[in-house]
Amino acid sequence: MSIRIRKKPATPKPEDIAAIREAMARFDPSASTTIVGADKAKVQDIFAPTAHSKALDPATTLVLGARGAGKSFWASALYNPETRELAAALYPRLGLDKLQVQIGFGGVRRAGVSKAIIDQLVPVGQEKAAADSFWQAVIAGAALEVTEPGQKHAVKEMLKRFADPEDWADAMEEVDDKLTENGETLLIVFDALDAISEDWGRLSGLVDALMRSVWELRGFNAIRAKLFMRPDQLSELTLRFVELSKLRSGAAKLVWKQADLYGLMFARLAFDEDTNDAFGRLVKSCGLGTLPEEQEELRTWALSNNESEQQQLFEAMAGNFMGNGPRKGKTFDWPYRHLADGLGDVTPRSFLILMQSAAERSAERNASDLVLLPQTIRDGLREASKVRIEQLNTEYPWIKRVLQPLAGLRVPAEPQAFFDAWIENSTVQAAIKIAKKENSLSPVQNRSLGKSVHSDSEADLADRLTKMGVLTNRPDGRYDMPDLFRVGAALLKKGGVTPKA
Repeated sequence: MSIRIRKKPATPKPEDIAAIREAMARFDPSASTTIVGADKAKVQDIFAPTAHSKALDPATTLVLGARGAGKSFWASALYNPETRELAAALYPRLGLDKLQVQIGFGGVRRAGVSKAIIDQLVPVGQEKAAADSFWQAVIAGAALEVTEPGQKHAVKEMLKRFADPEDWADAMEEVDDKLTENGETLLIVFDALDAISEDWGRLSGLVDALMRSVWELRGFNAIRAKLFMRPDQLSELTLRFVELSKLRSGAAKLVWKQADLYGLMFARLAFDEDTNDAFGRLVKSCGLGTLPEEQEELRTWALSNNESEQQQLFEAMAGNFMGNGPRKGKTFDWPYRHLADGLGDVTPRSFLILMQSAAERSAERNASDLVLLPQTIRDGLREASKVRIEQLNTEYPWIKRVLQPLAGLRVPAEPQAFFDAWIENSTVQAAIKIAKKENSLSPVQNRSLGKSVHSDSEADLADRLTKMGVLTNRPDGRYDMPDLFRVGAALLKKGGVTPKA
């Protein structure tokens, strides 16, 4: 048996360290991807973990992913021809080169049907009566681009044209036959479903009907739909779709392992035109070969997925340990361990924010022997936590009001410690008012607050935060808060990263 001995890397030149650090500081992870427009997925940003193959497979209807996991990115990559071409090369077994892709709903202008049209054609309170035919009209409009390309297929016209269900079935069969004859598949993408409505009941009714309509496509050979949703959204909505368990059992989840995230970061550095020479010299000095010349080579590049080689490279960039020895943890493992939410998910957005912030702070400290100083990695966690809460606040504008009374609380703590802090500050009532004012989903679902301090509303709020991954339940009954939220919310933890540097 041969034992591989790691080659000790040569000390990188200061100018190479500065160049790599500058490239990391240019990461732009906080911007959200949209399915179309200026923020659509870009070819240079594509990194394709093997585990995401099922999510892109046209046969997979439901794709689940946390905030920042890449749902809108992959929806956009599938829709836009240039990114779909690269995805087809990276996932050659999926037949993505044989796809026609249309948008059913994308949450932004020029991305399928708009919220205004939904509100007009499915009035509030009419979800049960009108939503099924509405979504069938949306699907028909997308499908007719195959047999009637270039024509306008407005939803209102589709509703009139296919008032008779048999006419809808005949038109869809014609589309299906043409696609089958050409060896192609039509994929209709639905993304950003939480943007359909701010009302819990209405959103549940609309998503229920969408799932029924999509489920009925199983009868066609070459017409498929793909829904991108958050797991907490799926669990929080009161869905009555009878086949939901089957849809959920076949779902794909966008999970990012530690090796995937480092692979993503190293791929960004490898294809950064201003930095790849410096990064290539560092990689070579570690005895890790050369950089890929084309993105298609990422599938076989060891630094895309080999944790041992990734660790060797990152330790050359940031040192071995977070302190003077192993007691504080290894630099390679530390970011992933501290960026997980309560559901165990670590997203590219949080990971790249941490690295971006660490690079900026290392430059400010004029570090010359390492790309990243361990202390700046801790600082990067503070920034990632702050950004995660800010982004969560755009969707749930009450979240800061809910977290504010908890500042200074040491976790893990008994549930009553959380409840008392919220009761003392009238938190639930205030959060509900904010939700109504901002037309956002409420922090609690249709529960009577009551006049007693022993109301169940605080427990309902804690349950909601647990489903969102902001809180966790420990086996001993206490609540804990992952560092991803705890640091930004200024809660304390023995031995943990302090909220302020």
